[in-house]
Amino acid sequence: MKDEEKAIYELIDQHDEDQAELDLLESFEASSQPITEGDIASINRIKARTLSRIQSEEINLHPTTTASFPQFRYRQIAVVAAIFAILFAAVGATPSVQAGLKKVLQYLPGIGVVQEGDPEQLTYVLEKPYVQSIDAGKLTIDGIVLESNGATITLRGVQIPEVKEFEAEINDRTYKFKASLLSSAGDWYGTYNPERGTEVSVSDTITLYINGTTIGPLKLVQPRSADDLEHLGSTDVHEGVSVTAFPTRLDDGIVRVQMISKLPESSHAVNSYGVSPILKDSGLYVEDGDGKKAELVKSEAQSYSSDFQFYELKDGVSPYTVVIPNIEVSDREVFSKEVSIPLPEVGKKQIIDVPAEVSSFPVRFTHIRRTTETTVELDVDVQFDPLKPSALLYFMIRYPGSDYNDSFSWEHDKKNSALMKTIHLETEPDQTVLRFSLAEPHFLIKGPWRLPLDME
Repeated sequence: MKDEEKAIYELIDQHDEDQAELDLLESFEASSQPITEGDIASINRIKARTLSRIQSEEINLHPTTTASFPQFRYRQIAVVAAIFAILFAAVGATPSVQAGLKKVLQYLPGIGVVQEGDPEQLTYVLEKPYVQSIDAGKLTIDGIVLESNGATITLRGVQIPEVKEFEAEINDRTYKFKASLLSSAGDWYGTYNPERGTEVSVSDTITLYINGTTIGPLKLVQPRSADDLEHLGSTDVHEGVSVTAFPTRLDDGIVRVQMISKLPESSHAVNSYGVSPILKDSGLYVEDGDGKKAELVKSEAQSYSSDFQFYELKDGVSPYTVVIPNIEVSDREVFSKEVSIPLPEVGKKQIIDVPAEVSSFPVRFTHIRRTTETTVELDVDVQFDPLKPSALLYFMIRYPGSDYNDSFSWEHDKKNSALMKTIHLETEPDQTVLRFSLAEPHFLIKGPWRLPLDME
């Protein structure tokens, strides 16, 4: 596998946020080349591993006809791999930290996180994004969280230079915020925290000084709180998966919706809610009280499948309802029994019939071809059935003796770009048997989840 992807996986699995942040951002600063189509498969797998590790959700799967693993453009991949870990490290207190105290769930808008916190601890958030026009572009203050154990601010920029650092005035004191992560592909997105070792005071008012522009004072509010998710937002449950939606009315008739999921297994993570459909005609949609569909806002800015926007209908009838026909889930911890397949001679292709199973999903390998002394093509039937409550889309590969999932490329089914058809694996010149395990299955869970939105 590629050493770079292995290094990122190991950082994620170690889950040392501070060191991972330093290693990733310092090591990956060297290259500023744009991401090519060939990088997409690698990025998606790193996303999946990150999300599975810290139990968040976000992945839009758009594999190319042949997904591959070339040299990475490090800086962008560092952003993908680190983003949720940094958010959680910056703004969330863990249950062990607050053991013995009465706890409530608090929704942090903009950040898109529900944290368990102490109701006696002051926390202030930006209720909805604030947009500042700058020349021909715009800067969006996407989210602000101020609390005694940390502060996080997220920004989005369209047609304006990246912001690497800025100052914030809180309670008549000025603090410097620096980028913890920064996406530089097209319209940019950044997450910012105070300089290390700085304790930021908590207030309901903040003023930002960004590249010569004063923004504010911005009024902050205390986050919405409840004893359970069902009372924080609209919730629906299918196949043991609970999804909660949090709407925020923006300007120009636009509504932003952020979603949080709760899964029955701790090793499971939601990777896609269908904002970008996994299957044709099966994507997430929004309808009003009369069943008329609202238009989703299309944006080229970096976004997450748990965070989308839609336009309210001119004569729309309340309530609007988010409908999720399917979601994609992965299981990071599971892997199959070892699969053993005799290797043919170089240039030869053989018909085979080798069954396997991962997380109760049956798989069948049907053809093997040794393309070179060190490469093998393997056709696989994941036996996908969209009518079943859950169906396998694709999986990762783990070689014998490895503690992580290895890099490989795969070609998708021509009828469905989310389904694996042919995988490309590595072997040694003198190897006569190909051995591997199936790991980290990604599978579709059938809904629908219906989430009426309370926007009052």
